[in-house]
Amino acid sequence: MTDLHKYVQEQLLVYPLAATNYEKLRSVRTKEFKFDGFTIYVHFNPARAVSSLAKLDAKSIAERPCFLCKKNRPTEQGSIDFKGRYDICVNPFPICTEHFTVISKIHELQKLNSDKIDDFFDLAEACKGWVALYNGAKSGASAPDHFHFQLGCTEYFTLPVETPMPGLINKISFFCKTKDKAAAKLKDTLSTLSDGKWNPNATTLEEVCEPQINMFCEYKNGGFMTTIFPRKCHRPRQFFAEDDTKILISPGAIDMTGHLIVAREEDFEKITKDILIDVYRQVSL
Repeated sequence: MTDLHKYVQEQLLVYPLAATNYEKLRSVRTKEFKFDGFTIYVHFNPARAVSSLAKLDAKSIAERPCFLCKKNRPTEQGSIDFKGRYDICVNPFPICTEHFTVISKIHELQKLNSDKIDDFFDLAEACKGWVALYNGAKSGASAPDHFHFQLGCTEYFTLPVETPMPGLINKISFFCKTKDKAAAKLKDTLSTLSDGKWNPNATTLEEVCEPQINMFCEYKNGGFMTTIFPRKCHRPRQFFAEDDTKILISPGAIDMTGHLIVAREEDFEKITKDILIDVYRQVSL
């Protein structure tokens, strides 16, 4: 595998949009909210508006060009091949200080099946020192019509992703020494969370019976440390409010680890610990 740390720096020399937004990460403002045994960080990152505020209804998705398809990506956005099926690309709208999108080479739905599950664990093993992650189609993916994973640098996560956050965010974590055991455990979990209705063979977004989840895996200590965040919904009621309670928060995978991203300064200023608790209790199953 290409040195990903080095590749980020190479891309920033030739990809102006990414270079600008990575530079802006230096000035991201952060609030900290202390809980028993963990901290939630709220980050004001206006560059994330493109993803956080994306319209995800079927009509909007159908009418816009897919920004993950290679033909629609900027020419300066390079890629690293993975397994002949994915392009690993620097994310031009980063959350982490080093952030990649791992994009399927074909336009296909954001849903898991046996092959994608194997690919997820292969990605984590190939990229030691990084955290592989997955946003479900209805749990934070800004492109639910084009399959992708992501990679984040481990240094970004103040605590290991699997660290319990009792009373606020529910997690299912497991460690398996082999990929086969990790894949089997993940499939069992997906089936349980969907009451046995998980449909890996769906062909439309409407047919996807995948439970709402975010998922992480880090290959460490000779095995696969996997954490699943079961979800009740994608966006809290504050996102849709039409009064002064409106806050445009759209939690994806990284937000569920305790790094909540807001794209508008007014929302950043408005958030209190009580609002934070309310938001997470709405979206976490």
